[in-house]
Amino acid sequence: MQILIFLAGLAVYAWLLTLVHRQDVRKQLPWFACYVLWEFCATLIQLILWLSNQRLYFQAYWWMEAVEVALIVGAVRESFLRIFQGFTRIAAFRWIVWSLIASVVAYSWWKEVHAPPLQASRLDGFVFGTEFLFRWGIAGIAVLTTVLSLLLEEAMNTREDAVVTGFGVASLAFVLYLNTFSLFGQHYIFLAKYVPSVGYFLAAGWWVWVYSRPIEKFGFKELGMGPDDIRQELRRYREHLEEMRKKKWGY
Repeated sequence: MQILIFLAGLAVYAWLLTLVHRQDVRKQLPWFACYVLWEFCATLIQLILWLSNQRLYFQAYWWMEAVEVALIVGAVRESFLRIFQGFTRIAAFRWIVWSLIASVVAYSWWKEVHAPPLQASRLDGFVFGTEFLFRWGIAGIAVLTTVLSLLLEEAMNTREDAVVTGFGVASLAFVLYLNTFSLFGQHYIFLAKYVPSVGYFLAAGWWVWVYSRPIEKFGFKELGMGPDDIRQELRRYREHLEEMRKKKWGY
């Protein structure tokens, strides 16, 4: 089953990588473009290690996870700032955003210390606790982005919004995975261990769908104006300026 997940991941991220390159996404969202490239390479490496040396696979997994976390933070940050670039200069807006993010982090810390989702060794508990806190933070930012977009009437069908939403879905899947162990123990381990993979496939599928669409353009063609219409409008504009000049200067 794990090999099938690796192969499916390779296919999906190869498709997404092709779309990102074709749409030249790296110019607008360089962090997200790097994340897609890294996920494709990391999945390929994990497949090779799984087939050749599973012990080395588990040792290398968390190192690759650390790189993934850094890229996710960069991708979410750049997309969030692009969505609300007109509001980030407002002090009240920044205060609200950071307060909400701090609330999510504080709750995650409390959950890990007083009600850890996974009973394990100290090292494993620290690793999963850190991952739990990080995933809750990303999910909280995704929810915050949706709420603020609704309140501020920002467009919610953009590529930047898709990036944040996708990472939010993947993070919620990981949180659900840990909470399943917290509530039911080992009873549903066979199903629960695939929940994070399902979250990632949902996010990647959403990105493929969004980035498969052509960029909406805005110009004379989209307004239904041909060359003759453009010349007519320019002539009318020039005549209007001439009339204004005669009225003001008398010639």
